[in-house]
Amino acid sequence: MKVKKYIILMTAVMSLSAMLAACGDSKKQNEGEATTGATISTVATATQTPKVDQDVAGQVSAEATASSTMDKATKAGTNTKTYADMAKEATKLDQQAGQIGLNTTQEQLLSFADRYGLVRVPNHPIRRVSDPTGKHINIANYSDSVVNLYTEKPIHPNTDEFIHEAYTYFTEGVAPGETYKKWEETSNTERGLIKMLYLSREGLLILEEAMKTHDYSTPSVQNTLGFFKVASKFESMMPVAQTPTDISLYNMYDQQVKPEWKKLSDIKNPAANEKAFAAAYQKARNETNNLMGLLNIMVSTEMEKRLKAATDPQKTEK
Repeated sequence: MKVKKYIILMTAVMSLSAMLAACGDSKKQNEGEATTGATISTVATATQTPKVDQDVAGQVSAEATASSTMDKATKAGTNTKTYADMAKEATKLDQQAGQIGLNTTQEQLLSFADRYGLVRVPNHPIRRVSDPTGKHINIANYSDSVVNLYTEKPIHPNTDEFIHEAYTYFTEGVAPGETYKKWEETSNTERGLIKMLYLSREGLLILEEAMKTHDYSTPSVQNTLGFFKVASKFESMMPVAQTPTDISLYNMYDQQVKPEWKKLSDIKNPAANEKAFAAAYQKARNETNNLMGLLNIMVSTEMEKRLKAATDPQKTEK
C-alpha cells in the first residue's frame, strides 16, 4: 500500500467544520486551568536532545508519487475535505465552547493504565486533572494520537494499516540495522509523533518537488500546506508526556518543529516569495529530520547506547 493516500484528512477521519464550530479562543484559558505536555505526577529531567542531521526527506526518491497525492484525494469526491479546505476554514471566527475535557482525578486516571504503566484513554482523551487542593487543573491528551483540543478527534489517519506502515518506516525504514520496541511498548507521545511525522515526511517531499518546478498551485501542494497549518495550530494537541524521554520528544516537537511548520504554512504566496519559502522550508525540514532521528533512537531497544553515541562530542566532530 502506498503512503500517498494518507496526507488527505478525509471525512472518515475528521470534519474540520465541526471542529471549528466547537472551538473557543485557543489562547484564552480559564483561570486556574492550563494545557500541559506532561502528566502532573511526572518528575523527570529531560534527556539531552541530539542533533541528528538525517536527511529523511531525501531518503525517498518517489517525488512523482508523492506529488500526485493531493490530486488523487481531491478527485475522490465532493464530500472529502482536504487539509487545504481545513486551513481555509481555520480563518473563520470560533464559537465559544463549553468546558474542555472531562473532570478526572489522578486515581481515576490510574484505571486506564496498561501493563507498562502508561495511561491510555481511548474515549474522551482530553481530561481535566486537578491537584489534591483542587485549585489547579491540568488539561491534557491521554490518547496515543494528536487530537483537536475541542473535538477530541485525531487530526490524522488512525487505522491499523496506517499505523503499521508508519511504524515500519520509523524502524526498519530509518535504521534497519537496529532492534526496536514492539508497538504496544511505545508511549502515547511516541505514537502520536510517529503518525504525524510520517505524514510530514510526505509533505516535505511534495514541497521539495514544487520548489523544483516552481509550481505551487497544485492540489497536492495546497493540501500539504494545509496539513502543516492544521498541525501547527495550538489546539492540535500532542499526547501528554508520561516518561522522561517523552518530555524531550514533546518539547522538541512543540518548541522547535511546530513553530517552523507554522512559519512555512503562513507564507501566503510561495511563488512570489520563493526565497523566503525556500528558507522556511529548509528550516522546517531540518527540525523535522532532527526529531525523526531522535524518535528513531527513542523507540529502539538500544536507546541509551545510541543516544550516548549520538551526543558524543568526539564522534560528532568527525
